[in-house]
Amino acid sequence: MDTIELTLSIPAPEHDRFIGWLERYATGFVQEDAELRAYVPADRWAAVDREQLDARLAADGYPGALTVRPLAAKNWNAVWEENLAPVRAGPFLVCPTSADPQPASADATVLRIDPQMSFGTGHHATTRLALQLLADAVESEGRVLDVGTGTGILAIAACRAGAALALGVDTNPDAVRNARENVRANNVADCAAVREGSVDVVPETRYDLVAANITRRVLLDLLPDLVSRLAPDGMLLLSGALRTHRDSLLDAAAGYDLRLDAEATEDGWWAARFAKPH
Repeated sequence: MDTIELTLSIPAPEHDRFIGWLERYATGFVQEDAELRAYVPADRWAAVDREQLDARLAADGYPGALTVRPLAAKNWNAVWEENLAPVRAGPFLVCPTSADPQPASADATVLRIDPQMSFGTGHHATTRLALQLLADAVESEGRVLDVGTGTGILAIAACRAGAALALGVDTNPDAVRNARENVRANNVADCAAVREGSVDVVPETRYDLVAANITRRVLLDLLPDLVSRLAPDGMLLLSGALRTHRDSLLDAAAGYDLRLDAEATEDGWWAARFAKPH
């Protein structure tokens, strides 16, 4: 049992509040019109107060809205190939290695992503937002750091956009293995490297672009370390926050003299790119 799936049968306008409550535990969310699913690693499940969550749902008029089930380790690549079509995100087209890009996407930069136990397929708004903001922020021959790399998608996209070097780090060993496989599948092994760990395993090199598509709480916790890895005039890309959390992240960024350079929203999610003054 690797993951616990929580299904909250609640309407979409209620999702933001419960995502905010669960984001400290979950590694990913799936939103549908009348349902929110959260995925919690089994080793974090003990920290979730199910009774409190049930009580909160009942108090808001949704008694019995919570369903919990364990998910055994699964081949996410097989699920991806069976259920998900290629998806466009800015100038990128994200698709599995088994799929053929459509002629209508001939102008897109194709990213071959086969997920296993990792998030980052392009089918969640946070990944699409990150890709959109990354596309015009990568400097030719620049250096990019992707913290919480997952499938490696942002590091790979950076290389395809012209970066000279991209380093992805992730604390999940399954994600690290998956990201390395995707690096090879995209023929960017001469540009992209993947390490297990967090910012602590990143060399003292300064990066022209630092990207993190994680949860809001982790973004806030890591912000000092992310900023410390920025080169002079570097860019910081943050994704994984709800639109309702925009002000709290803007305030945190302002504390490091970061200037908002660009922002984007989709499906209630918000991402931003910040510039670091020289």
